[in-house]
Amino acid sequence: MFVNDLNSIRKLMILGNGWIVGQIALEYIGRHSCSGGILDEEDFEIEEGIEEVQHKYLSFSNSMYMILKNLDSKQEERFEFRNLKKLEIYKGNLNPEDLILTNSFEKTPKDSINHWETDDEEYYLEFQDSWKGVYGEFTFKKGEIFDFKKFKFNIKKLDTGFHFYEWVCQVSYLGKTRTEGKIIKGKRKKRLRT
Repeated sequence: MFVNDLNSIRKLMILGNGWIVGQIALEYIGRHSCSGGILDEEDFEIEEGIEEVQHKYLSFSNSMYMILKNLDSKQEERFEFRNLKKLEIYKGNLNPEDLILTNSFEKTPKDSINHWETDDEEYYLEFQDSWKGVYGEFTFKKGEIFDFKKFKFNIKKLDTGFHFYEWVCQVSYLGKTRTEGKIIKGKRKKRLRT
């Protein structure tokens, strides 16, 4: 029996690390000193409100790999990031074998808010939770064909708070719903935005 045997149940797991991004509304923001002047941003009083997760991204990098597991025979086959293009799993313009060279190293902008011209209602917090683990899983029943050509990678550059953008992606499989995998969250970053 081989891993992708049609007479067995198979599961494809996508592993790596990435970021969960979203926004937090502010219940209250205090920006002014007793004299009416604007405080330094790090001295603002902030009370957080409702949190809204907007996207979960997988790092499009060497941390990413896939495992196809035959749940009947327990056999596994691993697909490394650098081979995604050769195996026609990924068909985009970036080359995983040479991502360091294809990375634009585009610098992230240094945002600054003019606090004198901004109203309290315009502020919110942007958050990013780093994570590692299983981005998602796709299960294939007996008789169901598993085809790498049905994968779609939506790739973008994400400002993760470092000097350069990170390549990230969202992965889907035509006709299948991705099941959330088990992840471990790292440290949360928050930035004041308008």
